[in-house]
Amino acid sequence: MAKTLAELCIPREWVFDPNVRDTVHDIDELDQLDPERFFAENYVTEGMRQLLSEAFKRLEGRTENASGIFLLSQSMGGGKTHNLLALGLLAKYPKWREPVMGSFYRPGPLGSVRVVAFSGRKTNTPYGIWGEIAERLNRREVLRDFYSPLRAPGVENWVELLRGDPVLLLLDELPPYFQAARAIQVGQTTLDHLTTVALANLLVAVASGKLPNVCVVLTDLRAQAYEAGSTAISEALRNLELEANRTATRIDPVRLNTAELYAILRQRLFKALPADAEITEVADAYAQALEQARVLDLTAFPPQAVRSEILSSYPFHPGIRDLFARFRENPGFQQTRALIRIMRIVVAQLWSAGAARYKFLIGAHDVDLSRSDMISEIRQINAALENAIAHDIVDERGGAVAQQIDAE
Repeated sequence: MAKTLAELCIPREWVFDPNVRDTVHDIDELDQLDPERFFAENYVTEGMRQLLSEAFKRLEGRTENASGIFLLSQSMGGGKTHNLLALGLLAKYPKWREPVMGSFYRPGPLGSVRVVAFSGRKTNTPYGIWGEIAERLNRREVLRDFYSPLRAPGVENWVELLRGDPVLLLLDELPPYFQAARAIQVGQTTLDHLTTVALANLLVAVASGKLPNVCVVLTDLRAQAYEAGSTAISEALRNLELEANRTATRIDPVRLNTAELYAILRQRLFKALPADAEITEVADAYAQALEQARVLDLTAFPPQAVRSEILSSYPFHPGIRDLFARFRENPGFQQTRALIRIMRIVVAQLWSAGAARYKFLIGAHDVDLSRSDMISEIRQINAALENAIAHDIVDERGGAVAQQIDAE
């Protein structure tokens, strides 16, 4: 007999604590993160496997053909920063490489790697991004001729700065930096232009063969929040992206149209899940119920197809992915990040209210649109949905269409 959610699944403690931030870290937090907790709660996607494998081939000097430049592409909230953090933590802490990567890559004897993580949210850089990188490497003097006045380092200057021991450069969320740099006049030009030249030279240096153990990872240089801004900013970002595309390996951190979505939610929200045999019992129960409904001409859903989907989606109903696909049509939807926040609210309510004691899957119908925290999430996706919800589904005064039908 199939068991309920409460019998088979145990949510993580933080799911029930509204004071705990639950989704994304900033790249600047790399030094403060606990690797054990981070890797316990974050699923290693196919995209992350590719990034980790190729980056460590480069850092370990295993092959001359290994790409030294990676561009993580995907919309906002699609897992880019989490991929950077995973790579940064494994570069810094060798003891975690085998536990995390052992199933798909055999780490070499490489020790701790020098890691420089830069967030474009840090817009106060008196000596430019190049000065920040040099200072983090304790080699500020190498680029001393490029600080006052600010000038973009050339290819050979980057080679001089980065040669030697392995180095990992993580550059996240550059668009806001370019927006701020656009307002800073430097002689006859502006800082955003100098930054474009400097970073383009960095990419050329890494791709030149003179820095065989240096790796650079950038996140997507296209950002909707900045597309409507200055033409000059957009052009600067496009120019840098064109340079990156010439030399970079492009990686999608999460394959959003696959079962990876469920794996991410499972690992993030639950500390204990059932064995495959118990999941199969739940899937079989749904298939049997659907078969009975088909006999009565109540549904046309193929039972075995639904059974197969439940085996990969458990403890979530396969329909969650359809909901996700509809949300993705809205520019404000923050992809995986937003879905984690929404499902956290759902899971916390199901277990706190006791509903998990009689439910077998978490479905789209468990999204409680009467909750203020849920409405806040929906508003971020598309503010216009709030009015539709109040008219059609739930209104605090009980006047929504669905509520009136229920009352009758």
